[in-house]
Amino acid sequence: MYIGDGGQSKMSTQQQQLDYIERHLVYDIFKYFGSGVSLEGHRVECSNGLDGFMSALFTVELDLVVAERKRTEVVLVKFMKGTEEFREYSNSYIQFANEVFAYAEILPAYEHLLRTSHLSNEVVANWVPRCYFAKFGEVNGLGSGRESVLALKHIKGDGYQLGPRLILRRDQLEAMVGLVGPFHALGYATRILQPQVHARLRSGVVDMSFVSNSGKSGFDALYRVAFDRFYEFYDRQKDQLIKDTDAGFATAIERLREKYFANPTHLLERIRTTSYAEDQPDSHFATFQHGDYNRNNVLFHYGDDGQVDAIKTIDFQELRFSTTAIDLSFFMYMNTPSEGREEIFADLLRKYHKHMIEMLELVLHRNRDELGDERVEQLLADYSYEPFEGHFKRYAFYGVMICMHFMPWLLGSETDCAELSRLFDTDMHGQAFHQLSLDIGGDVANGEIFKTVRHAYEHGYMDEI
Repeated sequence: MYIGDGGQSKMSTQQQQLDYIERHLVYDIFKYFGSGVSLEGHRVECSNGLDGFMSALFTVELDLVVAERKRTEVVLVKFMKGTEEFREYSNSYIQFANEVFAYAEILPAYEHLLRTSHLSNEVVANWVPRCYFAKFGEVNGLGSGRESVLALKHIKGDGYQLGPRLILRRDQLEAMVGLVGPFHALGYATRILQPQVHARLRSGVVDMSFVSNSGKSGFDALYRVAFDRFYEFYDRQKDQLIKDTDAGFATAIERLREKYFANPTHLLERIRTTSYAEDQPDSHFATFQHGDYNRNNVLFHYGDDGQVDAIKTIDFQELRFSTTAIDLSFFMYMNTPSEGREEIFADLLRKYHKHMIEMLELVLHRNRDELGDERVEQLLADYSYEPFEGHFKRYAFYGVMICMHFMPWLLGSETDCAELSRLFDTDMHGQAFHQLSLDIGGDVANGEIFKTVRHAYEHGYMDEI
């Protein structure tokens, strides 16, 4: 994978991307289907809207003939968008490199592990849309610098759809833990059973630090607003928010302000890196994370009863090697209602762990001859619920941090979201972006953020801050 100096690179334009699809990519996708299939024609269409927040999206329709029967294959094609400056400060080069690596290397490695363990590799294939083509770096026929191309099956035509904008139902939440639990388990199993493969995968994931030297990264802008917004609301509403019995909670909020208000991203970076440090007794819970595991990055399929019967995830751009709390706390805080969160959180953690440990146990038992009974039992004990829950507690404040900057976007109007998206592209360090980020969603959003902080405190998630 090539990630070199992009200072002199020439960014691809929309027209160049269209030309590349027509001249190259259509035929690369067609090769996926192998012999016995002919291509009668194709159509390409630009896909606009908020779903292309950091990407240029195109829909490609291929008219195929298979065994004398015609069919149309619909493909979603994703490129990096933006100027060189935008790609640098938004971490696009890292994010798109890691996303391509997920499809080209990590998921195939998990499939291989399942095959060698004499288990069905359909498990992994069912997690994500079919990938026809994935490449990052110098792409023949597309500009002269670092580019990213990802071509995936467009699964909305198969009945998959995004969930609701705000709160997910219980069956949707349970489907999400049912996918991410086994995903994490195969990361653990790869490290245990194929350490050389695991080392190669880990070295292939480009570190994406939350802390920048310039103070001008996307994370700097987003979390500066997040803390400014939270503490403005807290100071303004403190008499209504804090009860006489809340002395410990108030102390925790002030400790958070004292340690991290000047540099909020330092808390995120501490969570990211401490969790896999060799001197940490629970570092074995670090593995490959989706990183942006949220309702806008999963698609649900429903049975005749209206309940979820299948789920697929997309957008691995925030892929990281770190604590499982990155995926879990983000997903659960962003997708559960504040009312009833106590019961839902506990239930989802249990169900996540059940899905995770079942997959890990299945793979380890299939390799029992190699590992030995005693080691298998010790490994399963290491990943049992009690140590998992303790690990999650140490790092779950990550999800609250995400809510601080992201929750207002979801609770804001579509008009405000569209304007924030435009400003993110053009001037995310400007006053207009900062002010709209402070205002969007109003005190309704501020109140929801405060409830996540309170929940985190009450469950000990602020104890190590």
